[in-house]
Amino acid sequence: MRSRAQIKSHPIHPMLVALPIGLWVGSLVFDCIAAARNDASFAAAGFYCAVAGCVGAALAAIPGAIDLFSVVPDRSSARKRGYIHGVLNVLALGIFIAMAARRGVAMPDGLSLLLSVIGVAVLGVSGWLGGTLVYRNQIAVDHRFANAGKYRERELRGWDQPVCNQSELSDGQMLLARKGNQRIVVGRCPEGMVAFSDSCTHRGGPLSDGALVGCTVQCPWHGSQFNVHTGRVVAGPAQQAVETYTVEVRNGEVFVSPNVTKKSAGPRPVVPGDSQQVA
Repeated sequence: MRSRAQIKSHPIHPMLVALPIGLWVGSLVFDCIAAARNDASFAAAGFYCAVAGCVGAALAAIPGAIDLFSVVPDRSSARKRGYIHGVLNVLALGIFIAMAARRGVAMPDGLSLLLSVIGVAVLGVSGWLGGTLVYRNQIAVDHRFANAGKYRERELRGWDQPVCNQSELSDGQMLLARKGNQRIVVGRCPEGMVAFSDSCTHRGGPLSDGALVGCTVQCPWHGSQFNVHTGRVVAGPAQQAVETYTVEVRNGEVFVSPNVTKKSAGPRPVVPGDSQQVA
């Protein structure tokens, strides 16, 4: 899911997280050397690194929060993971602020070193979660598949207005329509225009960020596949069908009726040779 806080498609949050990681780890290293050698110059370096790391963490938190609340889907495993990631980052920031305020530029004592070790450990766990958000949940990743074209998203005032023009989407392309917290995907497959819920029934992954091949959409998180006409499960790990909606084309304009759910065929185990299955 492409980052909202970005510069020419380059997410800002990953650019800035290197600052607290490098500076806080460097602070701990300098403090350990200062304690081993009884060298005040290394202690001063450790203090200034800790302070600079706190500034870097505060700066990195701004685009991180923007992406968390504007990109990560509600009621998804990634949103929960993002909350834990954010809380741990705030905790690490608080630990290093307390450590720097307590010792100043003076030589680190045992408690200062312990706080730094705990802060770096918390930062490590938070970084592991952040890596999971990027490499597993693909948050802030723009991975449009070949010929998918530019990512499209529309904010609507109401569902009585058209989502898009039929000519805007070619086969295999999708558009995410949003009205408040409601997210509906409009796509074009060989059999015409379709509309379905953006939330994968497995872990809430954004189907609008996946791949639409034929009449099957594949979730980008864990690979669940759904028939876009009936919503039924073509391949797991999802067990429940996604909601599909009625689409009406009037004079080339595409309208969606989100309150009219098409009857779903329900979940169905994948069978060998299923023509709808995406490789």
